[in-house]
Amino acid sequence: MDNEFILIPQARFIYRVQHRTMEGDCQYDHGPRVVHLNPFFISKYPVTNEMYKEFIDDSGYCPADATNYLRHWQNGIYPAEIKDHPVVWVSQSDARAYAQWAGGRLPFDTEWQYAACGDKKIKWPWGNIYIAGYCNGHNTHTTPVDRYPKGASPFGCLDMCGNTWEWTGETIDDGYHIFALIRGGSFYKAEDRWHVDGGPKPNDFHWKFQLLNEGLNRCATIGFRIVKDIDYDCS
Repeated sequence: MDNEFILIPQARFIYRVQHRTMEGDCQYDHGPRVVHLNPFFISKYPVTNEMYKEFIDDSGYCPADATNYLRHWQNGIYPAEIKDHPVVWVSQSDARAYAQWAGGRLPFDTEWQYAACGDKKIKWPWGNIYIAGYCNGHNTHTTPVDRYPKGASPFGCLDMCGNTWEWTGETIDDGYHIFALIRGGSFYKAEDRWHVDGGPKPNDFHWKFQLLNEGLNRCATIGFRIVKDIDYDCS
């Protein structure tokens, strides 16, 4: 599977986001505030295991701290049955390395939200009502990134909800914690855990993910997609 890129036009929208407050507030401006976005391209799908393997083969990338890196692969090869599943067990740094190789970057939190909700600010990528069959909200594992075409966002982005959380580009230091913001929720529902309850999350929800060390920054429920900037003349 090849990734496609979708044009997100220049936009002005009111950004407002919710988050679950655990172990202190998320020190980020949650709005409401007016955000101006220059046009950009965003990948239609999250990066898959197959796509990530191409990156490794071409670039020779190997993180300095490889703890838990691609833990679900075996001897540097992904299991054939998850070729088109989103790659996981990658840190924000690993995702950035892929994005740079591909000529892009990770999306800003505001860009991710607008690509998911469009100018009508819908609650879920497909509309304002949660529909279980439109995302991976009922399995105990990841699924192919093109499994739920009815779950497309207004711009046509797929798999923005319920399969894996997705890294965004900011790394924030509030003086107490260094953290990133993740989006979309995942298939995993941690119903017996107090910190992250899991499951699909709406477009206006982000999670404060504390960055500790690379081994702990990688997990089975976070993947990513990338964006590419467009030369923009504001004159």
